Amino acid sequence: MRHHVPFGLVAALAGALAGCGDSSGPGGNQSFRATDPSGDTFGSGTVQPDLTAFTIVHDTGGIDVMLDFTANVQSPVTGGTNVVVGFIDLDTDQDSTTGTGSAVDLFRPDGGSTGMGVEYYVDLFGYNADSTVFVYDALAGTPTGSVRPRFQGRRITVRVPRALLGNDDGFLNAATVVGSESEPTDIAPENGHVRVGGASPAPRAGVSAARVGGQAHRGWR
Repeated sequence: MRHHVPFGLVAALAGALAGCGDSSGPGGNQSFRATDPSGDTFGSGTVQPDLTAFTIVHDTGGIDVMLDFTANVQSPVTGGTNVVVGFIDLDTDQDSTTGTGSAVDLFRPDGGSTGMGVEYYVDLFGYNADSTVFVYDALAGTPTGSVRPRFQGRRITVRVPRALLGNDDGFLNAATVVGSESEPTDIAPENGHVRVGGASPAPRAGVSAARVGGQAHRGWR
């Protein structure tokens, strides 16, 4: 069966995890990447984190999520001139009619759509004392566990084990919205989502989740 890949999404097989450079999971990896134009931020502040790529590496133990930016980035814990916060939304059953609405669709400035119903999300706002953040069950609004984002130059890397996704196989749809601590500034992909395996149809503009609520956004209110 041929899978239709949305426009702007580049999917490639990674022969080894070391070749991807920012992951720590088991072997047998596949890498899925959406590039994002630089200079397409939509905030109004002086500091506007600007995505250039959104990459997910899938392996047997979970996924590694990589966010690349035009400039060096920092976490709210360490502080700096380009502090980044946001959400990483995960549609683990690859079904837009289940789960909750996406934070990406809530904060995006245009009429596009992720075509996702969100079952889990990574909250890059609420940092704990040990520099970890929670992964949430979007419908229940409760955390399933914590992960530690790594800030390295222009990249943020987050390892999400399958155990925090209800032991899902890790084949999922994903999208992200990021920004400064005061406002959202960029999304990826521009429209649709990164599809990690599976056989979901291509996203269509105007598609939204059947259920909303449950996803307790902690920032940009």
